Amino acid sequence: MPSSSKIISLALLTTTASPTLSFNTKTMSTTSSTYHIRPYDPTRDRNSLEEICANIYGGSDYLPKVANTYVKDDSCSFLALTTKRTEDCQQQQQQQEDGQEDDTIIAVANYKRLPAQNAAWIEAVRTHSNYRNQGLASKLLQSIVLLAKEEDKNNKHQSPTNILTCTVKSNKGMQRVFDKLGFVQTNRISILSFSALRQLPGWDATDTNITQGKPLLDALDLNHLISPDARSIPASAWSTITTENQLLEQLNDMQKESEGRTCGFLPGLHEYIVPGPNRVDLKQSMEQGLVIALNIPLDDKELSGCDGETTNNRTSESAILAFTQDERISSLKSNWVCSISAHSTLAFEAALHHAHSSEISQRINGTTEMVPFCLTFDDAVPVEEGTIAHALPRVDDEC
Repeated sequence: MPSSSKIISLALLTTTASPTLSFNTKTMSTTSSTYHIRPYDPTRDRNSLEEICANIYGGSDYLPKVANTYVKDDSCSFLALTTKRTEDCQQQQQQQEDGQEDDTIIAVANYKRLPAQNAAWIEAVRTHSNYRNQGLASKLLQSIVLLAKEEDKNNKHQSPTNILTCTVKSNKGMQRVFDKLGFVQTNRISILSFSALRQLPGWDATDTNITQGKPLLDALDLNHLISPDARSIPASAWSTITTENQLLEQLNDMQKESEGRTCGFLPGLHEYIVPGPNRVDLKQSMEQGLVIALNIPLDDKELSGCDGETTNNRTSESAILAFTQDERISSLKSNWVCSISAHSTLAFEAALHHAHSSEISQRINGTTEMVPFCLTFDDAVPVEEGTIAHALPRVDDEC
């Protein structure tokens, strides 16, 4: 996972692109390119993938660790662009006969289908350092977009797939690729700096002096920024979400209530967490009672917001709080991630306060001692100076 001390706010993108690249969904190869696109093979491609990822995130890229899960996941197409050229068929046939054909992967990307929200996610886009700035990522992503279009044609009764991905402001190369494909920015996800979190006593995976660090707000000494109003919201105001449909309904209701300021998705680390067969972590969290919703009518409690924030036309304070475990996290001792979707300071504070409660710790580990966790939250959460969201050590590399 990234370890930069900068804040990384992820821009979520949707596409209306109409690429002209010819793509065959059976062979997954381009006919207008000098390179071949095929499914990633975990047996023969493992060493090449590790070489591609060697210098990503300071040598701690999560991709080699999770590549096999992409291959096994029926909702994913983990594709590789290789050095095998497709123009000279005779030469290619001779190389195959001589056993000299070069089919080394030099770029990869994963296409994950998210049918529960009629969406798909492009992730894990990597290009070998020796082959960058040659348009290879564009060719690979063009093929993925065209694959999505072909699949949509075969599903005539559903709306076009909303293709999502993410990048950061400093990644100019990927931004140019997405621009060419017709992607537009639609949202951001705020996460905390792993570099800052590793500085907290007992949080770094290599820290052997302390068995377990303090919970997030205790470790950062930010509990005093939780307002009395947020503290006074009772635990009974939170209801457990037990099914995927309940979660989707809550997200949709919140998006309507916020007039589109929330994204309609549950924020995760560099991704949206969407219910489905591939989200075993989310299913397990639901079974543990770790996906919950806040809904408190404003007329039942005189809540006008924190720090002068107005309620506008809101009739209730709402938030969704979810805990999941992210296997990609290796630099921190704890791989628990707290995801919050909210659109007011009060709701965000209430969610963060409840995330540290004994009720949640009991559900996580059966004790009253809360585990450390990373935090990610929706772009609709106010981050003005004076708010707790502003005080958190977010990564700052805006899109």
